[in-house]
Amino acid sequence: MSLLKSTLLASAAGFAAVAGAQAADLPVKKAAPIEYVRVCTAYGAGFFYIPGTDTCIRLSGRARLEAGYQTSYSRAAGNGDLTGYQGRMRINVDARTQTSYGTLRAFLRLDAGSRSGYSGVGTSGTQQRQGTAFAATGVDGFGRLQQYSNVDKAFVQFAGFTAGRAASFFDFYAHDFEFAGATAGSDMASTNLAAYTATLGNGFSA
Repeated sequence: MSLLKSTLLASAAGFAAVAGAQAADLPVKKAAPIEYVRVCTAYGAGFFYIPGTDTCIRLSGRARLEAGYQTSYSRAAGNGDLTGYQGRMRINVDARTQTSYGTLRAFLRLDAGSRSGYSGVGTSGTQQRQGTAFAATGVDGFGRLQQYSNVDKAFVQFAGFTAGRAASFFDFYAHDFEFAGATAGSDMASTNLAAYTATLGNGFSA
């Protein structure tokens, strides 16, 4: 019995050794190295490298809700209080690549929004900017659902040239210091343009 037991144990050990040797001979496929997202500091805060490229990109945006309420000036039937709501969003994409001839930049800004109820919501100085190329859709005279989308900015900059849809280069301050924006200007809607900016040195450009 002891001899049989020893024989079985030796056979099992030999089988385990052979199986281990065969397993060691199998090719081992190495996992692909993990490429982590790297911070890009060349163009300011918020940029990071697109994995596998030398392009830096910054994604930003905002979401906003406005609500309005107005009491009725008449107590006649059907003249109740008015309410309205507006949701708005903005997405910015700023991509830059350093080349032998300077920085190549592509910028995109997309605005979208939806309004329902009282049409007075969103008519302040922060009203929807509906560019001339993408007007609002679904507008009616009763303040009902109104939706819009607008490509506010879409331009490329390289070696001093700017081409695409952007704010006019003739808007020096674009109403930033005004209360009501009473003077003339084209910043309420971007325009399609092609321009060149010459760098003169010491912070001057034209």
